[in-house]
Amino acid sequence: MTFEQIELVQKAWGRVSALNNSYVQEVYEELFRLSPELRALFPPHQELPVAKVSDTLNTVITSLSQLDALGFIIRDLGRRHKRFNVQPHQFALLKQALTQVLARRLGSGFTPALAHGRRCMTR
Repeated sequence: MTFEQIELVQKAWGRVSALNNSYVQEVYEELFRLSPELRALFPPHQELPVAKVSDTLNTVITSLSQLDALGFIIRDLGRRHKRFNVQPHQFALLKQALTQVLARRLGSGFTPALAHGRRCMTR
């Protein structure tokens, strides 16, 4: 990622993460709306790991300029999700849910540049 892309993502994250864990809770709701069968990946009668996911997202997003240092976290996430039988195509659904909630929350602040992870070339 370029410095500009990192800055764009971090500023957007700052705007939505100020609402505490509600962004991640809304992402779960959107994910289950997109694919109700994903609910079965979570143990019944247990709360969703909203705070843990929110903390992890915050760590990764605020450290985007140092992704090499976060490799162990990212690899560990991959191993844990593999144990839970998460399939690669399900990550596309997660990306869609993350993006849709971000767009709703940011409203007109959700620009094409942010949607595509780059700055608009026109000013």
